[in-house]
Amino acid sequence: MAKLRFPPTPRFLDKQPVQRVFPNALRPLHVTIALSALVGILAGYGAALFSFLIESITHLTLSSAVGAAEQHYAGWIFVLLTPIGGLLAVAWFTRRFAPEAEGHGVPEVITAVARHDGRIRPRVAVVKILASGVSIGTGGSVGREGPIVQIGATLGSMAGQYFGLSPRYIKVLLAAGGAAGISATFNAPLAGVIFASEIILGSFAVESLTPIVVASVLANVVQVHVGEHGLEAAFPRVLHRFEGAWEQLPLFIVLGIACGLMAVGFTKLLYFVEDLGRRYVPRWWHRAVLAGALVGLAGVLYPVASPVLSSAARREIARHGHLLPPLMGVGYSVVDHSLRLQDASKPSPVERAEMTPLSRGQMVRELMWLLPLALLKPLMTSITLSGGGSGGIFAPSLFIGATLGAAFGLGANLLAPGVAAHPGAYAIVGMGAVVAGTTHGVLSAILVVYEMTDDYNIILPIMVAAGIASVVAQLIDPESIYYKKLSRRGEFIARGHDLHPLEHVMVRDVMIRDFPTVRNTDNAAKIVRVARENSHIETLPVLDQHDKLVGIIRAEDLHRILDSDVSPYLVNAEDIAMMLPIAVPPYANLLEALRDFGVRDIETLPVEAGQGEARHLVGLLLRSDVMRRYREELLR
Repeated sequence: MAKLRFPPTPRFLDKQPVQRVFPNALRPLHVTIALSALVGILAGYGAALFSFLIESITHLTLSSAVGAAEQHYAGWIFVLLTPIGGLLAVAWFTRRFAPEAEGHGVPEVITAVARHDGRIRPRVAVVKILASGVSIGTGGSVGREGPIVQIGATLGSMAGQYFGLSPRYIKVLLAAGGAAGISATFNAPLAGVIFASEIILGSFAVESLTPIVVASVLANVVQVHVGEHGLEAAFPRVLHRFEGAWEQLPLFIVLGIACGLMAVGFTKLLYFVEDLGRRYVPRWWHRAVLAGALVGLAGVLYPVASPVLSSAARREIARHGHLLPPLMGVGYSVVDHSLRLQDASKPSPVERAEMTPLSRGQMVRELMWLLPLALLKPLMTSITLSGGGSGGIFAPSLFIGATLGAAFGLGANLLAPGVAAHPGAYAIVGMGAVVAGTTHGVLSAILVVYEMTDDYNIILPIMVAAGIASVVAQLIDPESIYYKKLSRRGEFIARGHDLHPLEHVMVRDVMIRDFPTVRNTDNAAKIVRVARENSHIETLPVLDQHDKLVGIIRAEDLHRILDSDVSPYLVNAEDIAMMLPIAVPPYANLLEALRDFGVRDIETLPVEAGQGEARHLVGLLLRSDVMRRYREELLR
């Protein structure tokens, strides 16, 4: 019988939080609320620093390249080369210092909550700021919200770990940091609260809401003082009114269906392009060069200017001295342009100098410019991330929704001018619908669009379209764009109240560390002796001469041999063992373990640590222990 010891926990998980004793009057929840205020302030300044970094890099690289191209056609070569250099630098930097900073960020935050007790390495915030700033500033077709959520979450996790809070409160601080990031990035404090609760925590528990609200509000206050927008929304002075006419609702319903289909297409395309790149371009720097070249080519070839010089275009010219390629960078100027389109033949309830009235001929030209953008943006975002870029998918979802909605509205006004609303109204609704379809966070999508546009007059169509888009997306693919990344890595995370307790308990907390084993060459007589000496264990792991797990022997396997006429001295362990059983890692949660129990219908799962040839047995997980812990968590 071999006694196996549990090995040290790898990487940053081996550092348990320093337990600090607080006075009786100062409970952990009070400390958490106080720390959430600090996290909110730091995340607000972090968002401002991040925006400044993006603007500076854009001015030095992409904007300078476009300026050179306007002076001489050879300058377009620099536009083509800019994203190549950016992706090469970002891919090397993240691989070298923090691989979890690659990609769109939010799934890593969700993983930290579900699997790592809310702990994130401190260096992630620094690496994420630099990598995403370079990626976006050099023309990568990604957004800002994923990086700032990961940065804010890292700040929250660091604060909780430093003050020795329990994992329960570290997770709350992590979510508070994520909410602060959304609030500061979009000037949307309420949407930040809902996003953190709905997407990151998957819970609206009262004790977690207060720290999240505090962090979100203070982050927005900081952004008001140091940011560009002040108290205004991200896309201010937009006015589109829904009069409650029944005849207008069918078009918004059709738009919701179209946005749901587009959202699913974006999700599937994102990971299809990633798989395609890893399969056919295995070297990371080759992928970075190819992806950068494709993004740069799209920036060079696609028309920079809309057929109509809108107020949004004039603002971008005032900021950079020229228009930037619409498919490169975050693309907020294109979103702003789409929101302000209106039919010149229809009187607006309140005339706005910022709105862009269009004749029928201009509508046709706008439609031909906007619709390809809605179709190409998902591809450019997918290519950027597959090449090792760092950035979010929330802003691309807004871009896709705004351009698709505006194109839909232009088509509706051309075909049914008496029924359709202004094209910009469909752009606002499309933003909320595509975000709801990709993230499956309906409340977050509705509120972030409302707060970004400050346009409550059209909230009802946004609610209808977002709800329909989310249902359509979930019918086709039940996993959101965030959770699909986790499931592809074998991480199953639930968001139901009944299963929620299992998600936050790790296999290492429940498994048996002291257990008997047998060799694959041991005969049945010896195996029976070992089983009788350890009657509390119903399953015996079978190891080979190198101490590698080859199978497990269950009680029914032994009974089958003993009830037969075959001598137990003639039967070896490998003759009766269930070969190549499913094994779980010690860092999986109990929800994933329950899934594996059901796959083979067994009562005991081996627990293996390490990767590849270095994998070795460290424990056994009993189904009865999992169910007992589940009952304890529910009662707690």
